[in-house]
Amino acid sequence: MKNSIWILMCFLGGILMIIGSAIGSASFYVYLANLVSSYISPEFMPLVVVILTILEFIAFYGGYSVIVGAILILLDQIRLGKIIIMVATSFGMLGLVFYVGTLILAHPGITVSPAVQAILDQIYSLFTFNSGLAFAGTILAVIGRYGIKKPEKVKK
Repeated sequence: MKNSIWILMCFLGGILMIIGSAIGSASFYVYLANLVSSYISPEFMPLVVVILTILEFIAFYGGYSVIVGAILILLDQIRLGKIIIMVATSFGMLGLVFYVGTLILAHPGITVSPAVQAILDQIYSLFTFNSGLAFAGTILAVIGRYGIKKPEKVKK
């Protein structure tokens, strides 16, 4: 099977995410909903809330969602499996970006406006950095997800 190494990477990434307690945060999605609510008209807000709730559910289960996505890929539901893996790893990737960004902004001589710093501090507090296993699992799952290719159909 052409995708077997990539699927194995996704499984291993999911297991590492579970061991590292990599789970998404419901408060992050509540924060996002509050942030965008002033820019979205009230009639579209229920749709946004439903979408954010689905994303929150998938991200909350982190490594378990990655394993479910890999199983779906094994069952030839490649597009759905890749979407689930992407959503499940998105919270960890955001955490990694904010962690690195905070380290860079903590460097002396780099200043940002107090309003931007307050938003960054608030978002940073939503992430938990439990272990390197969580980040390693997230990175493995992301690499595995992008390595998976849809098999070409044989022409008659």
